[in-house]
Amino acid sequence: MSTARALWLIFGIALVLRVAYAIAMYLVAGPEGLQSEDSGLYLSLGEIFVRYGDFVRPVEGGIVPETERMPLYVIWLALHRVISGTSDPLFPALTQGVLDALACLLIARIAALFDRRLMLLAGLVAALNPTQVVVSALILNDSVFFLLCCLALYGALLWLRAPNWRAAIVLGAALGLGVSTRTMLLPWTALIALFLPVLALVVHGVGARWNAYYRMFGLSVAHMTLVVLLCLVVQAPIFARNIGTYGSVYLTSQGGTHSLLWIAPLVREAADGTSHEKGAHENEARFEALYPVPSDNPFETSRQRDALGREILGELGVGAIAKAWIIGGVINLFSPAALVSPPLRELPRTGFFGAPGETKGEKIKNFLFANDSPIYAWVMILTGLGAIAFRLVELFGLGLIIRARGAASTRLWRASFAVLVLWAGYVLLVNGPVASAKYRLPIEPLAALGLAMVILAYLDWRARRRVGVAHGPLESR
Repeated sequence: MSTARALWLIFGIALVLRVAYAIAMYLVAGPEGLQSEDSGLYLSLGEIFVRYGDFVRPVEGGIVPETERMPLYVIWLALHRVISGTSDPLFPALTQGVLDALACLLIARIAALFDRRLMLLAGLVAALNPTQVVVSALILNDSVFFLLCCLALYGALLWLRAPNWRAAIVLGAALGLGVSTRTMLLPWTALIALFLPVLALVVHGVGARWNAYYRMFGLSVAHMTLVVLLCLVVQAPIFARNIGTYGSVYLTSQGGTHSLLWIAPLVREAADGTSHEKGAHENEARFEALYPVPSDNPFETSRQRDALGREILGELGVGAIAKAWIIGGVINLFSPAALVSPPLRELPRTGFFGAPGETKGEKIKNFLFANDSPIYAWVMILTGLGAIAFRLVELFGLGLIIRARGAASTRLWRASFAVLVLWAGYVLLVNGPVASAKYRLPIEPLAALGLAMVILAYLDWRARRRVGVAHGPLESR
């Protein structure tokens, strides 16, 4: 099959599945079937952007700049609002299906950089990936962000294959737009800008003369400088606004809330079993007692919240922090995508820490088998077992990449794999204890590559076996 036909096949399958799922959720549960916790906020910000022509939010007596979110996804929703004349979530959910289908093509292209035979396999794995299908239909910034992450990874691997200005521009633009969606990409921009020149020297500089070696390093640094500058230029309007209005160099004022009401309560939950909801409520009460008069500057409030969050983490200790990060990583990797689907997620049920039982074993048993919602429990069990099985197969495939021998096992192969592994580790580290199936979406390219590698290895084994059987009699004569 030609490359063009393979890519069209991947795109077609991916798009049909995502459109069908989005329409099915809309028919089953209405607009709520396409919405999650923050969906209403994003839809509201999109409407406000259309009304005022700016990235703001209304307050008593006027409007103020929106400082808790980045603007790209809000602008994306605002365009849908202008085109359709309504804020109904079905239209953006369908177009997000298109974006995710394009992400499948990028995953296929990434796999092809390792082995051309992996392109169709990895693309089909991505097209059939339940996590991508489910998340693409949610009115959240994940689909836009995931496409830009895939483009950034593809640009990084293209640059590593043949360092040039064009690949650097692709990488810088993708990272810049990605940061405009979620700020978690900003530290990654600095990290990859430092990491890629070193890998380029390993891949292309071995055996080179000293003058060529230094020239290669200087050109790599110039390329990565361009990457960082492009990323920062895209953020220039937000930086200028925040510095001029609030005296802050931060892009958003969300960090303090994230630290105080998410990270600290989840670490406490891992330490002593206090539910996240209760821990967040107590942290908020503690903050209000410390700062009874709220600041007019949202970035100052964020700084205060972050300081208190860090203080609470210090009280809980390194052990509790490590435990929470491990639990979060496990959930992010192995939780089934079905649990993110709104019709299932909204079923009334008893949470794990609310389940009766003196020991954790009893709690697990009662949570799974004596839950208020048996449907939720059994879907979680069955899909969870499937998710675990697939993760183990993908892990085996990644092991095959590490152990690859012969022509495929080049420095470029291993350096490209190192970029994907570093990215996966970075995503898990940044997400920490904040866990959900949708948070693993950015590392799905690596997962698709691992599963495709296993399938390819099986097909190669079958081919060798058929050849061996066919030639056996001839060899015995």
